[in-house]
Amino acid sequence: MSQRTDLTPQRNPAAAPARSAAARPAMVEHLEPRRFLSAALKVDNLDVLPGFERMIFNRIRNINVDKPNYVKDRGTLRLTNTGDQTLRFGTAKIVGPFQILGMAPLAIPAGKSVTVTVLFTATAPPKFTYNQTNSTTNARDAGAYIGSMSFATNDPANPTYTEELAGWFQNDSERNEEPNLQTQVNLLANFKTQIAAGQTVTLGQPATSAQYYGEEVVSAYWTAANASKSVGVRQLSKFRSQGDITRFAYFLKSDKVVHNVLASAGLAGQSFLPYKDASPTTTAAATTFSVGSAPFGFKIDSEYSVDSLNANQNGGGHTLRFFPVRDHLGNLLDNTYFVCMDYSVDPKSQNFDFQDNVFILTNIKPAGN
Repeated sequence: MSQRTDLTPQRNPAAAPARSAAARPAMVEHLEPRRFLSAALKVDNLDVLPGFERMIFNRIRNINVDKPNYVKDRGTLRLTNTGDQTLRFGTAKIVGPFQILGMAPLAIPAGKSVTVTVLFTATAPPKFTYNQTNSTTNARDAGAYIGSMSFATNDPANPTYTEELAGWFQNDSERNEEPNLQTQVNLLANFKTQIAAGQTVTLGQPATSAQYYGEEVVSAYWTAANASKSVGVRQLSKFRSQGDITRFAYFLKSDKVVHNVLASAGLAGQSFLPYKDASPTTTAAATTFSVGSAPFGFKIDSEYSVDSLNANQNGGGHTLRFFPVRDHLGNLLDNTYFVCMDYSVDPKSQNFDFQDNVFILTNIKPAGN
């Protein structure tokens, strides 16, 4: 509530003679800001991505026997009562193959927090609607579940809170049962970035030149949007050969020396939100690096953001695509981009799916070719 600074009626001194003290209107002291007592819910997704309002998961029925798959089948929310009254919850209602591990909270005292862990429990692909995979061979062997978890509260601003839940289920590790790029970014993570028109399984290219799609930003080199701050890197997904480590690097335009800054674990080769190599599975594949104002490029394993530096020139050597990040409401996030990669080491097996490794980069802006 805003504070009134003066409740005295205004008058023009020249309009009438001054009145006696007894006739003057009473002066009212400034009002103290009013405090409305209530509970207030704040929700944090401890995975951070895709956002506070949505959790993302995946499961595989037949894991790789030799290199057992890590899968992102659970996630945790932190619920905080930022109000000054006890926050109370009704019974949680879940839509889709998800469940709460342990007891759902019934109440949170003022100023306190609790955590809620959600498990993705699917045991088979959903009913087929359209091809959501990265190929046309096993389209019915995998698919997306879009569900939710909701509960009533006594928070006046959130009488019913709903958390969106999205899970990918595939029968087998690899075997063209991976989610395609649109499925990952738009359907599951619910970012509104336009990857391509319609429902596009792969992002094919002519033999000798690049072809660009959707909101793709054509820039081989980049600079830090704020040269005094670090560039941020977080891996959103990894659907490649199971067991292989993914290495993320940058290089300055001036010298092309490659600096490796991040590696994600090989056992998370078929997973959303993979974890950092040689770390606990709770350690996100994320890092920062600083370059000042110098222009730089990216390298993911063997693939460069500069097309001419790639050994395989099929498709013009274009193996990294950059797209601006739009949140779930369609708002552009300042200086934030997806980089989506396709392996081209073996021209015979290159499939142009551009979903082998997907990262989100922050504090960058295009610097051209």
